[in-house]
Amino acid sequence: MIADYLRTLIDYHEWATQRLLGACMEVSEGDYRRDLGLHCHGIHGTLNHLLQTEELWLSRYLGKPAPDSATETDVYRESISGRDTLAAALREQCRQWRQAVSTLDDTSATERLSLEGGIGILELSRVELLFQVISYAIQLRGQLIYALTSLGNPDPGIDFLTYSSSP
Repeated sequence: MIADYLRTLIDYHEWATQRLLGACMEVSEGDYRRDLGLHCHGIHGTLNHLLQTEELWLSRYLGKPAPDSATETDVYRESISGRDTLAAALREQCRQWRQAVSTLDDTSATERLSLEGGIGILELSRVELLFQVISYAIQLRGQLIYALTSLGNPDPGIDFLTYSSSP
């Protein structure tokens, strides 16, 4: 049952990412690239940061080395400059998360992982790791929605209740 809930959260994560990317692609190139006072400056920088942190957490989830584009000390640089290329990479990242949790069961969901990171060794279950991924993505999506709406664009409506009531 826990594994089913986690798969639902990953499905929601993919749905919300898709809707957000659609809204971000509607923004003019100038507004998309400009510093809007977000943690990672603008829309493009924040989307890059989202991708890099997810690449890092997925590598940890799978027990693999971190990809070069998502090193612990450099997750704030813009690794992908092309707007469409970045959107495609985020969509692919969502697909990889969906694949990673497709075989998850309740026993493996609660399995403890020992992860080395910038703050030392972390002991997290897969549930806790996935919660970190989803909650951090929600935080970054919130910043992006703020940026979009402050530019006069409509809120793309990416909350979980909207997701759960959509066909």
